[in-house]
Amino acid sequence: MIDNHTTPAALHEIQDQLSWRPLRLLNYYRLFLATVFLFFFISGFTGKILGTQQPSLFFWVCLLYLVISVAFIYTAYTRSPDFKQQVGIQAAIDIITITVLMHASGGIESGIGMLLIVNVTASSVFLSKQTAYLTSSSASLAVLAEQFSADYFLLTEIINYPKAGILGLLLFSSAIIASSLSTRSRESQALAKQTTAELADLEKLNEHIIKNMHTGIVVVLPNGQIYMANEAAEVLLGNRKLDGRPHLSGISAPLYKRLRQWLKSPNMEQLPLQQQQGLVDLQPGMSMLDVNRKNSEIIIFLEDAAQLNQRFQEVKLASLGRLTASIAHEIRNPLGAINHAAQLLSESLKEPSNIKLSSIITTQVQRLNHTIENILQLSRQNSSNRESINLYDWLAAFKSEFCSSQGLTDEQLSIEITPRDTEILFDTSHLHQVIWNLCSNAVSHSQRQKPQIGIQLQGGVTLDSRYPFLDIIDNGKGIEPELVHQIFDPFFTTSSAGTGLGLYITKEMVESNRAKIRYIPLPSGGSCFRINFIASHKINNAENESTEEDSHQSGNQRLI
Repeated sequence: MIDNHTTPAALHEIQDQLSWRPLRLLNYYRLFLATVFLFFFISGFTGKILGTQQPSLFFWVCLLYLVISVAFIYTAYTRSPDFKQQVGIQAAIDIITITVLMHASGGIESGIGMLLIVNVTASSVFLSKQTAYLTSSSASLAVLAEQFSADYFLLTEIINYPKAGILGLLLFSSAIIASSLSTRSRESQALAKQTTAELADLEKLNEHIIKNMHTGIVVVLPNGQIYMANEAAEVLLGNRKLDGRPHLSGISAPLYKRLRQWLKSPNMEQLPLQQQQGLVDLQPGMSMLDVNRKNSEIIIFLEDAAQLNQRFQEVKLASLGRLTASIAHEIRNPLGAINHAAQLLSESLKEPSNIKLSSIITTQVQRLNHTIENILQLSRQNSSNRESINLYDWLAAFKSEFCSSQGLTDEQLSIEITPRDTEILFDTSHLHQVIWNLCSNAVSHSQRQKPQIGIQLQGGVTLDSRYPFLDIIDNGKGIEPELVHQIFDPFFTTSSAGTGLGLYITKEMVESNRAKIRYIPLPSGGSCFRINFIASHKINNAENESTEEDSHQSGNQRLI
């Protein structure tokens, strides 16, 4: 069976190899046989074997067979008439010609009839099983008819019906074997072509799936050379073209380092990889293409760590939502009653110690209520509605509101955005809560007198990745290095009055807007939280491959 996608030229070549070329070889054999007969007959080299009974008949039949063989060769090249007709006509000519030559040379004893086995067997290869049986039967009958006519008309002294019968049996047997083998061969060939076509379609299907799937796929050799990759991988790696088999270390040094670590320890835990600023964090996964083959290719699966984490968070928030509904009903109402009772009690108390105890009750109730509010807010988070925001103008409006609320002067909160027209994609309500939380933390955790508190909002566009960013810097004591990796965990706090949900909610809101937030330690002291935004429009394509550490160092130098 031929694949439907096979071109006409390829189809012509396949038909030529399977049918017409073998038929032309059979015609060359006929031409050779006729030429040899004529040569031996004319030269008398074989003695009195060829044409002993009727020399004239033998000569003219051989000459006619020679001409017909040339004609067969021509028709095989022109392919007219069609293949089956040519094979049938040629088989009939072979039977008639060889039988006549056998008759002219003395009948079955001449041995010429054995040539029928070759021609009938060769023709049976091209014919269907029924037609092959008909051809072999016709050849057997022709041999028996020749013996009968020679016996009836007393044309030869030796009549051997047993030999004629054996020759007929050989003809029939060889035709059956040749036809059966040919049929199986054609079936196997058709099955092979069908399997090839199905494999080709499956390969196209796999290629289509891999090309359009959201998970990045990178196939690398053990030495780190990229063998192939899909479009999702190119996007996740910073819109880098991965054709031409580049080396992985030149595309992503952290990913190549992780690959070398995985080769040494395949059971290692795959933690997210941080890329340069402006690019998403990667969650890699690695697997051998063929575990039973040495130096097998390695498949690297790449996913957006923020999206993956967001999916995990959605599952957690769904469970948390059900929990908070119960909390709101079971805890908030009793807390309200306790708070109201404490206020009423404080109005009737006169002793300072009792008033202080009542105040403690009210304070702790308010703290519990604030914790519940944070949990409810976390469970009610909606998807972000990102819009283009001019970062400087928005921060200027925010500064006025925040300073008025916190009792700070304009000099205590400074804004520096370069260039001034830097724009970001973010949900305005989320941005307000994120910046408010970070600035409020700078005030509440400063451990300085309020007039000494200083907050800097510095940002712009990074020189390497050309993505906008914002640094929220305070002049507090900073965060202990051993605690940095925990600050975004839920319910982690170093303050006895804190809930441990502020920075966790902040991080969730930032990542829901496809941005990233990180803590950057400052040599001069204090804390710096950097938010890497999505640009509303890119100024230039990110071509520089500077590492994230270099960009942090350049940012820190500018901050200092």
